[in-house]
Amino acid sequence: MSFLVHTTRTLPFLLESRNIMKTNEIRITIASPQETVFEFTLEPKNTPLWVGSAGIETVDTQQIRLGTIYSNNSSQSEVTDYSRDKFIELSNKKTGYTASYSYRKIDAYITELIFFENMKDGSNLVQPMEQKSFEKLKELLEK
Repeated sequence: MSFLVHTTRTLPFLLESRNIMKTNEIRITIASPQETVFEFTLEPKNTPLWVGSAGIETVDTQQIRLGTIYSNNSSQSEVTDYSRDKFIELSNKKTGYTASYSYRKIDAYITELIFFENMKDGSNLVQPMEQKSFEKLKELLEK
């Protein structure tokens, strides 16, 4: 099965051999039902499996909902928007970082995941997510 990974970078240029960007969008089509992709990406114990830099992640609630706090070894983010199986937005109030995941059902067994991240003040992203993390996610979900 083929897949699409699309990355959009705003104002890219090299600085100290790093790609600098203000926004980052990654799209990937995964051969797995929308509900399965949503649940897998929200489950904290799964995060280190596909986002290697995340480390161990925890949440402060049993059920993910508005106000839930995700914590890992380097930051805390709050769920600031949520629609079950369709959308989640996480915001770090301290740094102004925001990340959102949109889940679009293509058919019963295919989902498009759209990831978007930015800094609320328009500054550059410090450590943008990478395409390879989403390729790993796809690999895990299509086993």
